[in-house]
Amino acid sequence: MPAPVALRNGYSDFFGSSMLPVLEEIFRAEVAMHPSRREALMKVVSWDRDIYQSSELHDVDLFDAVAEGAEYNFKRSKQGANKTLVVAKYGLGVSISEEAVEDGKLDMIGDMVRKLGRSAKESQEIQAMDLFNNGFGSVTTADGVALFHASHTLPSGGTFRNRPSTYADLSQTSLDTAIADFETIFVGDSGIIYHLKPKTLLVHSNSRRYAHELIGSELKPDSMENNMNSLKGEGLSVISSPHLTDTDAWFLLATPVETGLRIISRKPIETKAAGPDVGFASDSIYYKSRYREVVGALHAYGAYGNSGN
Repeated sequence: MPAPVALRNGYSDFFGSSMLPVLEEIFRAEVAMHPSRREALMKVVSWDRDIYQSSELHDVDLFDAVAEGAEYNFKRSKQGANKTLVVAKYGLGVSISEEAVEDGKLDMIGDMVRKLGRSAKESQEIQAMDLFNNGFGSVTTADGVALFHASHTLPSGGTFRNRPSTYADLSQTSLDTAIADFETIFVGDSGIIYHLKPKTLLVHSNSRRYAHELIGSELKPDSMENNMNSLKGEGLSVISSPHLTDTDAWFLLATPVETGLRIISRKPIETKAAGPDVGFASDSIYYKSRYREVVGALHAYGAYGNSGN
């Protein structure tokens, strides 16, 4: 019988620094397997500095009647509040012992790198959902009040709200009320109604099936009557997340470009690796991943929150 040819020493290059591109491929494949919910909810802005600053500009006045031959009135937008978002760095690394490489523990090494990729994606999703988890308290917009508040202020002294007067669990009635609210409550400084339309219903994963029933049933849900379900024609899509800490809370959002919810990305997920030469004292290969970003709320338009009962 001929001697086996697939011996480990026939692949010695794979166990040196040349294994690092393989680890990178494993990492990237794992990251790609976890699509981002947050990018369907928030606008991503690629940025080249460590802070992101935004200054609000409010509406000009409504048009006046202009008599024949008369001069126009010239106005300028009123400046509102400013908001600064500070980029932070997030990262984690793993070390791979020389013995694990020498002994061909490729499955273990690959699994470790896959878990690092999964952790990177989950970390980003959790940070994004914390915007909603803390949106009734510590997360504030440029006017200094909570993202979801009963009285956002305008330069004229007027206010608008982006939460219901009374919180309620998700139901056909509360969702219908919220949609009607959404189309009228977002007003500008001059009284202009923005006529924003909700596009996404964000719920906890526990409520995902019920949310689909509410917006997708042909007939009115939670009713003994065979009335047509008017919510079906609203064009809403459902996004659910297990990272919402309040299982009763739910949110309506306009398109990402119409809201003030931002992901300011200074550096997307990237990896770095070093071979045994750097880890001389511990005989280890070091593999790490990081990203730099900040998730925040610039203004309250286009985002409506209900914390439920």
